[in-house]
This record gives sequence, structure tokens and C-alpha cells, in this order.
Amino acid sequence: MLPLDSTTPAFGRAALLCYSTSVMAPGGIALIFDMDNTVLGSRIDFTAIRRELVSVLRAARATAEAPDALMGRAIAELVALGAAHDRAHRTQLVPELWRIIEAHEAAGLQDASALDGAPAVLRALRDRGYRIAILTNNGREPALAALRAAGLDGCAETIVARDDVAALKPAGDGVREALRRLGGVARAYVIGDSWIDGAAAAEAGAVFIAYRRSAEELRRRGIEPWRVIMHLGELLSLPLARGPTS
Repeated sequence: MLPLDSTTPAFGRAALLCYSTSVMAPGGIALIFDMDNTVLGSRIDFTAIRRELVSVLRAARATAEAPDALMGRAIAELVALGAAHDRAHRTQLVPELWRIIEAHEAAGLQDASALDGAPAVLRALRDRGYRIAILTNNGREPALAALRAAGLDGCAETIVARDDVAALKPAGDGVREALRRLGGVARAYVIGDSWIDGAAAAEAGAVFIAYRRSAEELRRRGIEPWRVIMHLGELLSLPLARGPTS
């Protein structure tokens, strides 16, 4: 076990413990699931969102970046560009950017269903003692409604949405908030389908399990997954208690 001292911040201690090779009881292990296209098969068109956001930013001359480079950015990063322009020029780009995002979210979450029997998988993990959270960049009320409709309500101890954090994924704020709410966690895994989930995990000291995303694609973004799974049920057989070196 890695040495800790009393000056190590609370989650810093947990982050260091993530890399212990000792077998750990499930009660000290958090599994933090992304929502869209991980536990919930939403139809949010993230490419269309980026395209519209980029159009607004370029029309306002809020950035000199090339369109292709902007399309490779996370949605939260595009909003941050708009916010910087608003601060510098007293414009109102951010409300328009959020209007675009929320319209796509509302359309894409309609009739979204659970993936891979997610309710049964998450309940099985909880029954084994693992601490379960869901983390999404979506707004809280639409996310809760979609999870209820898909039978995922009650599957997680806590749900962290964009209303709950200062910075969205790829920042690690949401992972840290989930761990703060869960409490008593010494090892954390983030399960998600996007590089932003891996980036958030890395920033917060958690281990990343990629879902239906190739390791090669993630590595091009500087993300190194511990495991790649193609079905959520694979989590039930991973050596989660032994840790990321197994």
C-alpha cells in the first residue's frame, strides 16, 4: 500500500489508494458510470451539437481555431470559448450555446432505453457491495426523467449532473463530487464510452474502463484505459477488487 500522511487531501488519499495492488472489499470501491451511450442508449447527436456550437462561435469571431480542430473539442470546451468571449466583449453567446445543447438533449433522451440490461448489472454490482454512481454532463431533471423511464432509478446511490459541478467532463469535478457523496471510497473506476470520461477519471485519480471504444482511438487522445469492455455484464467478471495492476 502506498504511504499516506495527514497532509494528503481526502480524495488525494483515495486517488493514491486506487493504485494499491491489495485485494479490497467492494464496499471501498466506487464504480462511476457515464450515462449517455454507456448505461442509457440516448440518441443525442453530439456531432450536430458541436457543428451548431462551432457555427455560433465562428460567426461571433469568438475563436480563430479551424473548424476541424473545434469539432474535435469537447462540448464543455466549446462553451468555455463562448464564455471567454462573453467576458472579454460583453456578448451573450453562452445562453445561445446552452439553448442549442438543451434542445438536442431533450430530443435525444426521448424514449431512450437501458443498454446491456444495465439495471440488472448495476443492481448485481450493488448487491456485491460496490458503490455505484452515475455521472452525466446532462442537466439533472432531464437525466433523472430519462433514467426513470429506462428503469434505472434506484440503481445508483447518487447521480451527478452538470447542475452539481463547476466544470463538466473532461474535467474531473464530477468524479470528485461523486466520490465525495459516496464517502469511504479507497478505489474508483470510471466506466464510459468517450475520451472525456477517461480524461475526467485521470484528472480525479480514478481508473478508466472504456466501453465500446477502442484503446487505439483513446490513446490518440492521450487516454490509457485499464480495460475495454463491449458489454456491461463484463464488469461482473473483472478483477475490480484486486485493482488496476491485475
